[in-house]
Amino acid sequence: MKEKKRLYTLAGVVVVVAVAAGGFLWNGMQSSQNAQVDSGAVTSVEQAKEPQAVTEPAKTEAPAAQKQNLPAEDVVAMTFEGTNTYIVAGSVTGTKNGSQWAATLRNGNAGKLSKVEFKQEGQKLMTRNDDGPWRPVDEMDRSIFNKIQEIVAK
Repeated sequence: MKEKKRLYTLAGVVVVVAVAAGGFLWNGMQSSQNAQVDSGAVTSVEQAKEPQAVTEPAKTEAPAAQKQNLPAEDVVAMTFEGTNTYIVAGSVTGTKNGSQWAATLRNGNAGKLSKVEFKQEGQKLMTRNDDGPWRPVDEMDRSIFNKIQEIVAK
């Protein structure tokens, strides 16, 4: 009977120690999971700083509603065999330092409208008309591209 009592007491002590060790390890793991990285230093959730309000930098560009259409009026892009090719007013898109540009062209005063696109892939400049296949830029395309760059730079 004494041996059973001693066995139960020993089993109880082992269970209490196991529960205490498990609780200690559980809390240790929880605090490391809740740690936040702050400039290389690790802090726990209790020590975390209050979030600060983010201020937006002042915008230098005009809002999209007030953005001007480039060009403001039709511009002669090139003259070939006596016929002027115009860049249609408000049709130029792209940025000077970007990699893609687009514009709408018109041949002559009442000519058909045509969409021209340019893109830069590394050192190569490619173009296409009316969503056709991409091809290398030739001399006439280069003059149109240069005029689009002038318009975008304004």
